[in-house]
Amino acid sequence: MKELSDRDLIALLHLNDHEAFAELTRRYWQDLFKHVCSKIRNTEEAQDIIQEIFLSVWKNRSDIRCDDQGRLSSYLYRSAKYASINYFSRSGIALRGVEVLEEMLAYPAAVKSDEGLLMKELHRVVDAELSGLPDRLQLPYRLSREQHLSIREIALRLSVSEQTVKNNITDVLNRIRFRLGKYNSDPNIIFIIASLTVLSNYDLMF
Repeated sequence: MKELSDRDLIALLHLNDHEAFAELTRRYWQDLFKHVCSKIRNTEEAQDIIQEIFLSVWKNRSDIRCDDQGRLSSYLYRSAKYASINYFSRSGIALRGVEVLEEMLAYPAAVKSDEGLLMKELHRVVDAELSGLPDRLQLPYRLSREQHLSIREIALRLSVSEQTVKNNITDVLNRIRFRLGKYNSDPNIIFIIASLTVLSNYDLMF
């Protein structure tokens, strides 16, 4: 089985071949696991995510297809992308909503051309929204996201209270979420919209 290409293995997978499934799992498990770990920083959750991805491969084996290069990697990493975004949209996960948005926009997994166009459109919408904001809102956000300053550092630089900085960044996030609202019928964007609501406990996140 090791000498077979992904395309050959998937052809066998369509015939319910368990050995082909085992080889695909062996071929991609470790790299996919490391990739998800690097995103969510939780090894146990990453392992559960990878297990679910490969269970989905078997469950949907009759519909699985290779990418244009004859590999399964596009499907797997796309699944990992959505699973990671879904993980961060859970209540209690400490991550800034805008960080989830940027994770989705910058995710390195291979995507279909129509998804790529959608991501470019989202970049454009977010950039346009930010550029149109007053400095009191735009500056705290950019200092946080572009210069990676903490809430305290931003407050000191702008001579305002830490609470003001938090309020201004929250306002920016809400505006971005509102602007993205027209995309919420697209299943690729639902995770973004949901994740943008994860704004609790900034002190733990900055």
